[in-house]
Amino acid sequence: MILIKNGTIVTADRMERADVVIEAGRIAAVLPDRQALERRAARIIDARGHWVMPGGIDTHTHLAHPIDRLGVTTADDFHTGTVAAACGGVTAIIDFSLQRRGESMLHARDRRLAEIEPDAIIDYSFHTIVTDVHEQVMDEIPVLIEDGFPSFKVYMTYGDKIVDDAGLLRLLEVGGANGGLVYAHCENDCAVTWLIERHLAAGKTGPAFHAPSRPPEVEAEATQRAIMLARLVDSPLCIAHVTSAGAARHVAEARAAGAPVVAETCPQYLVLDDSVYDTEAGFEVAKFVCSPPMRAADHRDALWAALEAGTIQQVSSDHAPFRYHDQKVAGRGNFTRIPNGLPGIETRLPLLFTYGVKAGRISPQRFVELAATNPARIFGLHPRKGTLDVGADADLIVVDPDAEVEIDAAALHSAVDYSPFQGMRVGGFPTWTLSRGEVIVDRGEPVAARGRGRRAERQRITATTLP
Repeated sequence: MILIKNGTIVTADRMERADVVIEAGRIAAVLPDRQALERRAARIIDARGHWVMPGGIDTHTHLAHPIDRLGVTTADDFHTGTVAAACGGVTAIIDFSLQRRGESMLHARDRRLAEIEPDAIIDYSFHTIVTDVHEQVMDEIPVLIEDGFPSFKVYMTYGDKIVDDAGLLRLLEVGGANGGLVYAHCENDCAVTWLIERHLAAGKTGPAFHAPSRPPEVEAEATQRAIMLARLVDSPLCIAHVTSAGAARHVAEARAAGAPVVAETCPQYLVLDDSVYDTEAGFEVAKFVCSPPMRAADHRDALWAALEAGTIQQVSSDHAPFRYHDQKVAGRGNFTRIPNGLPGIETRLPLLFTYGVKAGRISPQRFVELAATNPARIFGLHPRKGTLDVGADADLIVVDPDAEVEIDAAALHSAVDYSPFQGMRVGGFPTWTLSRGEVIVDRGEPVAARGRGRRAERQRITATTLP
């Protein structure tokens, strides 16, 4: 038995002084001070001055993820990536399995499991990225849902990964009918392609021109289109990484009309803006190339308002780490050759904690809801994860709300060589992280054995299970 005592419990619906009792890897009790239990405890963690919260769930990570057209793979594998996650307070991730053209999704599932199992130190699952919609795929969707993989990522842009509207509609229909959820990257591919071609033809090839090639309008239009298609077949839908006021407005309107639509955003869109794409900054701007890109400050403000209003239900990292010195630089002379993505798995919770809770934008309970409880509800992990209820997995973090550090890439645990948040002062890094009752980060230091993570159990997803 482990006893965490003297802390302040923070969940999505309460904040109170209580002790947490952990037995056999699960929450056994959340009680007022129980000194009598100390004699039975194999370990006691004194959480005085700390908040005890459910471990973060990051449902959007790209570890060991290949970008075939560029011949590169993200810098973090499932060991370095999950170590970084744990040190940032994350106790479960949902990554991606990539179905290549002509490939069975079941084969892609098996390949991905073989890559994850030996390395992960926290629990894991994945969404299936569907790139080739055909009859076999339709037959495999119910099989994957039954096997505990009920979510399917769709790119409405991105060349070799794109799924057209007809394919998206079929996936929505079959997925929704069987307890699955489509998770959509929304950008208008025709417009993006046209804008990229115009920029390159005009000699605008540097990394700063990535952002104007993907303006807010292309995201807003595709978001509205995806929602419309989902409503045609009465299917639930999750919108990935909302970055713009227009996309957030379409989500709000759909939810107000009763549509089962949920959405996420990411810390980079909440704390950065399009000033990072300064044409005078040279190729260093490549560090901030991601899709969709960061927006003007008024869009950032709209996202915070959407979080406060409940329009956006979760904050994920979209951790897609590419080293600057030997991966991002491949795009010199052509911004389309810069691998898209930013590192952020370790800094997600501290940034949300600092710029949300400490800045007074969201409550501590809303922080837990956005970082842990809602991700669990949306993607079929609840009630085993995302909560401190009795019987849940003992995945939790113990955080000193007053401690602050300066973000420094050299002190982080990712295999990437920079942080887009370098120099920001943040709180919210955990003193202790526990996964299924095992301490995996002890006073800020990772102590978990490689490969201890397990495949997380996930349930079917329906309109009634979404927040």
